[in-house]
Amino acid sequence: MRYDLVSLSLFVAVAEEQNLTRAARRKHLAVSAVSKRIAELEQQIGTPLMLRLPRGIELTPAGHSLLFHARQVFRNLDQMEEELSDYVAGVRGHIRIFTISAALMHYLPRAISQFLTHYPHTDIDIEEHTGIGVVQGLLQGDADVGFFSSWTPASGIEVWPWQHDQLSVLVWQGHPLAECSSLQLADCIDEKIIGPHRESAVSHILDREARKLGKALNIGLRVSSFVSMAELVAQRLGIAILPVNEIAQTRNNDAVKCIPLIEPWAKRELYVGVKSYALASPSVKAFIENVTPSKRPNVEEEDQTFEASLNDSSLKR
Repeated sequence: MRYDLVSLSLFVAVAEEQNLTRAARRKHLAVSAVSKRIAELEQQIGTPLMLRLPRGIELTPAGHSLLFHARQVFRNLDQMEEELSDYVAGVRGHIRIFTISAALMHYLPRAISQFLTHYPHTDIDIEEHTGIGVVQGLLQGDADVGFFSSWTPASGIEVWPWQHDQLSVLVWQGHPLAECSSLQLADCIDEKIIGPHRESAVSHILDREARKLGKALNIGLRVSSFVSMAELVAQRLGIAILPVNEIAQTRNNDAVKCIPLIEPWAKRELYVGVKSYALASPSVKAFIENVTPSKRPNVEEEDQTFEASLNDSSLKR
């Protein structure tokens, strides 16, 4: 089938507005013209896409399917236009990155710096999210590359191991646990805990392991920033269980002490992932190869020629 982009755009407008009149006003067209386009689209596909109701429309199952794919089409067109505009402006690539804070605060800045050394004309946008938010961004096409932990379910995402991380317990100096050289969750399960964001991977893993012990975490405060959690510990408002790389930011603070959490589940991998490496842009492929050179995916020679267009010099390894 040959789909007309104007008709698809009108269909998306009608589906989003759930009303032909509002969609026609949004597209600056007559209602009859919009209705005619939708009818022609239904005739082309061979099945109804929406039910006409007295006060609007309701999508059929086929309509919901078309809406999903039509949005993907326009998202890809927008990305294509944006990337081509970058070329015109002298920027030879554009990468949208979603990342968890553990990656953003430590490894990622260095990785980006090294990448831009080889590809200085690449525009990079970075947004911080929870692990679940990173994966959703990849699946929905809002992000090109994601950095998240192995604790986050990532069905439908291609991933490569990137870095290692581990949970540790942060206590203030003078706390009874400060004398310990290592801890298990059972040792601090009854302590007042400053917890992370409810949707974070750390929060989910701690809740799961606490249930295995037949207990619930005593969460006194919740904050989304690991650095803020450490500052609250320094004020003796509770202890915290954080990725060790997050705690590294506060190690110069003499008011707190970092104690390793020696549990098998406390160790985690940090992953870099994409929705589809085969469909990724040349700049994204080059970025993946740069940050995970030992885990380079197998690619065809034609893909490598695309990468060469990003820069006159080949990627150094």
